[in-house]
Amino acid sequence: MAVLICGVAGVFPAPGQALPEWLAKDGTPRPPDFGIRDESGFFNKDSGAFKRISDQFRKLETDHGFRIVLMVEPVLIGTSAPELAGQLRQAWLPDGNGLVVVFEADSRSVGIGRDLAGSSDPKEPGAVIPTHETAALITRAIDAVDPKLVPEAYIEALSGKLVEECNRYFELRDAPLPAGRSMRIGLLAVGALALLALGALGLGWLVKHSAMAEVRTFRFPVVDRPERLGAPCGAAVTARRFGPVSAKRV
Repeated sequence: MAVLICGVAGVFPAPGQALPEWLAKDGTPRPPDFGIRDESGFFNKDSGAFKRISDQFRKLETDHGFRIVLMVEPVLIGTSAPELAGQLRQAWLPDGNGLVVVFEADSRSVGIGRDLAGSSDPKEPGAVIPTHETAALITRAIDAVDPKLVPEAYIEALSGKLVEECNRYFELRDAPLPAGRSMRIGLLAVGALALLALGALGLGWLVKHSAMAEVRTFRFPVVDRPERLGAPCGAAVTARRFGPVSAKRV
């Protein structure tokens, strides 16, 4: 059966959609102590997958304060993996600093509940991973897992990839910039400021000369010449006569 990955967006609960009976009875339940809720005994006790996944989840929380909680159910009735993941994320991780993964073993459907209304700025208080980064790392984790794996191996591989992507984000965020890169950024900033200064000077020169051109005036030069034949400044005057042309004699 093909894997149906329909929980990347972390769908919120639909109006009137009731929680599963065990969740409704508990009111606002606490998340599982080991990061995994497996009431149906999905994980083979001899495989060690439960412990390996739990150890990775707890180490991620210890190192970075980001939680991943996994719930495995054989069949979901009256809800879907994405809807339940969104409900559990609101109940278990109301601050938004984490993910809730719901895996329906029978249909191999995965739902991932994440905070959709959180801040996009990692510097703001409470914003551990920005919402756009969370969406990107979930997509990368899902794409990296072979959907043909048997259910237990598949959910273990997906859990491991989610932890790996979260750790990679925190490592990149906390890593200082290389010295060479910092120097290059500084030189680029200085160069940009120099270009801006040159541009401002050039623009000022153009504006100045344009303004000067608008007020330019032209004056005739003063000529020290007496009046001549009624023309000022000694202008040259000539007189010509015009008359009928005499006929040529044959």
